[in-house]
Amino acid sequence: MGDRLARSASPYLVQHAGDPVDWFEWGDEAFARARELDRPVLLSCGYSACHWCHVMQAESFRDPETASLLNARYVAIKVDRELRPDVDAVYQDYVTATVGRGGWPLTVWMTPDKAPVFGGTYFPPQTRGGLSGFREALSAVADAWDNDRADIATTAGSALAFLARQASERPEGPVDRALLDYAADYLVQLQDPLNGGLRGEMKFPQLPVIEFLVAYAGLVPDPELLFVIEHAMLAIVRGGIFDHLGGGVHRYTVDPGWRTPHFEKMLYDQGLLLSALAWASPLASSPETRAEYARAARSTAEFLARDTAGPNGLLYAALSADTGRVEGASYTWTRAQLADALSPGELAVADAALGTETIADEPGTLIRSVDSTQPDAAVAAVVAKLAAARATRPRPDVDTKTLTAWNAIAARGLMDAGAAFGDDGMVAAGVALTRRLVATAVTPTGVLRQAGDPSVAHVRLLEDAAHLVSAMFGAAEATGDAGLLAAARDLHADTLERFGEGHVLYMTPEAGDLPVRPREGGDSAVPAGSSTVIQNAVRLGLADGDTAQLAFARRALRQVWAVADFAPEQAGRALAAAVALERAAG
Repeated sequence: MGDRLARSASPYLVQHAGDPVDWFEWGDEAFARARELDRPVLLSCGYSACHWCHVMQAESFRDPETASLLNARYVAIKVDRELRPDVDAVYQDYVTATVGRGGWPLTVWMTPDKAPVFGGTYFPPQTRGGLSGFREALSAVADAWDNDRADIATTAGSALAFLARQASERPEGPVDRALLDYAADYLVQLQDPLNGGLRGEMKFPQLPVIEFLVAYAGLVPDPELLFVIEHAMLAIVRGGIFDHLGGGVHRYTVDPGWRTPHFEKMLYDQGLLLSALAWASPLASSPETRAEYARAARSTAEFLARDTAGPNGLLYAALSADTGRVEGASYTWTRAQLADALSPGELAVADAALGTETIADEPGTLIRSVDSTQPDAAVAAVVAKLAAARATRPRPDVDTKTLTAWNAIAARGLMDAGAAFGDDGMVAAGVALTRRLVATAVTPTGVLRQAGDPSVAHVRLLEDAAHLVSAMFGAAEATGDAGLLAAARDLHADTLERFGEGHVLYMTPEAGDLPVRPREGGDSAVPAGSSTVIQNAVRLGLADGDTAQLAFARRALRQVWAVADFAPEQAGRALAAAVALERAAG
């Protein structure tokens, strides 16, 4: 059944090649087959490091009964949302609007004309805990398709009208000083006073928010604001979300205290963390805090070089949350495992400095204890010993995609952190990564999503071009390379022409194989490509005195107004760009 996926360059799709489901990739072949058979389409969209994607695969897509139902009544499409974020964005909008939340795995029922009619995220095999069962939903939609086609057509028409509205121009307003003041106050009030970061039962790094707050602190150096920034950053670099043995940050924690992470490691999170540490460093309250930032940055850079470096000079996309189908097995410790790895004296150091005193029979994570008085050398020796013990364990699967946008974010992070912490090696690594991206991803027809992958050779995405331009500006500044700076200017101009209509920026050059030409709603896991284009325009305008670029940035920011006014936490990069314009205006 999995021959089509087995040929894919996507590790996520290859993971599904052994399913008994007759999967298609997104494309004309699948939708032509659905029209030929007069069947609805089931779209499943996920990514290789996603824990719940693995769960749904094990429970449903590898279940013979479920697969038989899918194969008999549907055309099933599997999408790697990291290769096709444009596909994901269109249907994520639909699911968020109809269900109230999005996420992965994204599961959408649609017509052969790509109009969604029902959707959600994770579905258990049978209904439980208020969640609809997957097989029941499959049967219900297929029955409606066979017996109530008029109702399906009405639902599909309404859904397409909604998607068209999502892709249209938005209500506009000025992203001016008044909005910046409001957004900063709102985000300060949204902070978790106990744990740091934005309030919530789960904790995400939310690093574009830090980018804005640091920028805003240059306008209003308020002590409360500085505390909020530092509280969040220290929560990240001290908490269980940070890998204190191997470097780098996990995706998020499932508790408000930053202790228990969802264990996937994404390349973009590492790059954003490196940049955020650099941004926050000048505002640190003490040399000791700056030293913590520097230590976290260096260990993250070491993680990238050691565990994500590909043979083509680019960095891999992610490490899975799971090891052998067990989430976090590579990273967690029981008390017995700690005692096996450490002497009694070393275990006492770990208890005092790494938070292991609370770990018993259930596996737990390490933290950096705030009040530890253990000597740095003793802690470093324990960390090294635990890291060596952990290195003997099975490793998480690596997603070997080399995505342009994510590599560019990592390159910028390496250069930002290297400059902030006086590490020439980090700067050189970021510059080399940027040059490699320019050599492999920039073509006369635009920036490739992933060089060497024929399945997405036709895909051009705003975020790839935008983040690459940003990295190119950084590399040109670091090296004084006038040719690289000229190339960055040219690529920025090409990006505006390819993805813009006036001041409105789209994810793709045209609708292509989607029912609408999608737009970003704001920052997601990565800063929005549209906001990064605006930031690039501001950077270029201020450096060159190019008033046309500054005028474009001001006009384009008006399309961000609705998001920035309603949910500032989703507009961090755009707000940071607006701060730069405000400071330039005096």
